[in-house]
Amino acid sequence: MTGTEKKRLPAVILAGAPASAELKEAYGVEWRALAPVCGAPMLSYIIDALKASGRAQSISVVSGFPCEGVDKTIPSANSMLENLVNGVGNTAESGHVLIATSDIPLITPEAIADFTDRCGNLDADFYYPIVPKEQNLSKFPKLKRTYARLAEGTFTGGNIMIVDAKFIKENAQRIKEALDARKSVSRLAKIIGAGVLIRAILAQTIWPGALKLSMLEKAAGRVLGARLRAVETPYAEIGADADTVGQIALAEEILQSREA
Repeated sequence: MTGTEKKRLPAVILAGAPASAELKEAYGVEWRALAPVCGAPMLSYIIDALKASGRAQSISVVSGFPCEGVDKTIPSANSMLENLVNGVGNTAESGHVLIATSDIPLITPEAIADFTDRCGNLDADFYYPIVPKEQNLSKFPKLKRTYARLAEGTFTGGNIMIVDAKFIKENAQRIKEALDARKSVSRLAKIIGAGVLIRAILAQTIWPGALKLSMLEKAAGRVLGARLRAVETPYAEIGADADTVGQIALAEEILQSREA
């Protein structure tokens, strides 16, 4: 790859989440991805952004409904993890895959291209975007997000990632166990280590310096048996999900202001 060429990856959009009761009542849709945003299905914004980014080699959608304008539609399963495994498994035998959720209508081609390029030579198994709090508040002051305090700053997570296909297919059970443990303090302490968990609690309460980003990467890597990298990005659009009627209304307001 020359200095002017940019990496292009097979992309998978996870669109298998059923619509909440609120979205069903408001919009008459069965799937979250089909909720209308400025008159267009939310999913269409992610498809368009991936196409325009220049970083998608192909686009597959994991969903319970047929999708137009993509290379492949993969039937959805019962959980996000199953959809991830099925999506990756039906898209690539090996190499890295770009994953996006279907509920980020504010995503831009520039945000996708920037994140992909920041991941460098793709020598890790997982790449996950983190957005500085000040960047998020500056871009979307009305958008409420959950933040984590670390020694390097305060961050929120994103809704796209890059994963190694072979790792996902071979370690689905291990990933499931880690996800299942996240709601139990005792189980979490057992798998990531009590020391890291205590540091995480201290960082969120009285001393942000107690937990460094590198510590978090190593702890998560131990849990998953993976090489994991958190990638800081200035593009708050990556984390701007729209899962409720109120969030969709805010997304419409922002999209309309872009066109003004």
